[in-house]
Amino acid sequence: MEIHGVLVASPGMGHAVPILELGKCLLSHHGFDRVTVFLVTDDVPRSKSLIGKTLMEEEDPNFVIRFIQLDVSGQDLTGSLLTKLSEMMRKAIPQIRSAVMGLEPQPSVFVVDLLGTEALAVAKELEIAKKHVLVTTSAWFLALTVYMASLDKGTLFKHLSSNGALLIPGCTPVKFDRVQDPSSYVRELAESQRIGLEVVTADGVFVNTCHSLEPVTIRSFLDHKNLGLVMRGVPVYPVGPLVRPAEPDLKHEVLDWLDLQPKESVVYVSFGSGGALTAEQTMELAYGLEMTGFRFVWVVRPPAEDDPSASMFDKATNQTEPIDFLPYGFLDRTKDVGLVVRTWAPQEEVLAHEATGGFVSHCGWNSVLESIVNGVPMVAWPLYSEQKMNAWLVSEELKIAARVDAGNGVVKKEEIVEMVKRVMDEEEGREMRENVKELKKKTAEEAVKNLSTPQAAYFTQY
Repeated sequence: MEIHGVLVASPGMGHAVPILELGKCLLSHHGFDRVTVFLVTDDVPRSKSLIGKTLMEEEDPNFVIRFIQLDVSGQDLTGSLLTKLSEMMRKAIPQIRSAVMGLEPQPSVFVVDLLGTEALAVAKELEIAKKHVLVTTSAWFLALTVYMASLDKGTLFKHLSSNGALLIPGCTPVKFDRVQDPSSYVRELAESQRIGLEVVTADGVFVNTCHSLEPVTIRSFLDHKNLGLVMRGVPVYPVGPLVRPAEPDLKHEVLDWLDLQPKESVVYVSFGSGGALTAEQTMELAYGLEMTGFRFVWVVRPPAEDDPSASMFDKATNQTEPIDFLPYGFLDRTKDVGLVVRTWAPQEEVLAHEATGGFVSHCGWNSVLESIVNGVPMVAWPLYSEQKMNAWLVSEELKIAARVDAGNGVVKKEEIVEMVKRVMDEEEGREMRENVKELKKKTAEEAVKNLSTPQAAYFTQY
């Protein structure tokens, strides 16, 4: 029987990359004959340019990538990133159904990421044999999502209204920032609970993590008295790290500049494909980088005042417009030690370069994993969604990052200097560098092991 898998990714590189890497893995190591990936997006040209050489149709005709173009004009995209992306995926359901129905041969395996769980109903309707969810972030976030879905709204509001922590069975509690008006989060909580309830209707859940990163949480999912009970018997498999490997022969001006720098001397600064800073914060970051005296590569984007995830929906791709939002004279003063790049840089290759010694990151899960697999310590600077959880994990549990205090508004240049020096300084950053290099080794070993773990057989049991 020919095994044809269909994978669906919600908008954003943080969802597309692990879905694509999982698809490649299924085709090359798990006995699949064909894999079709659907990427939901409101901007096909931008998505194609960001994915770049991850597209591999020419290399393997059995790995097919298709884009589902959404017209979001007139659509209510207010609220949190979760509610925006949920609405976009909901609107895409008819197109997903139509696209899957038109496939030959008909798929026998269906995988969707966490924000597309409503599409599991499509797989059931079309009688696809196995339907799965890929969690593109941490197991801890999956734990929060499914446990929240098991609670009533009154209990959730109680936690949001206090400074306490939500005690999740068998793993680290989640602390919430105190919310003055929990009712303002009704829409977001409803979407989160819906996702948590839909996850447990899948035949299996795959998480882009591994035992060396989250041993306690993974054990709780395997324990039928803890999170295993919340999952109602649905198996959870750690399959990470799913990250795009660096291309050794890639040509780019940033890599040319890094070739001229000493080993581990450069701090790389990027807030992902969706992150945005305010104008004031951008100025403070510029002054802070200048004051550190360290070499740096900084991927800059125009400021956004009201939405830290604004860049995710920003279609601007002009690489030549002036960077007039930086301090006067900054580019001239730092031209010998810094490189400022507009909008995008080849992050995997930058982190893999021997000149890179630290990473100022928003702590999107993709970025966290890319930093770990390349042995680069971080300055954890979360902006939105589950990034605060990720930042806590890398700084407090894994101890591979220094975490900024972003809770009081603008992070001042003095704190930026302190955090960068903690990571980049030879003595002060020694423990973090040792820890992350040890994790690099462990995750590499687990990635190889995952190619032959039980989920391989699980896929082919009908």
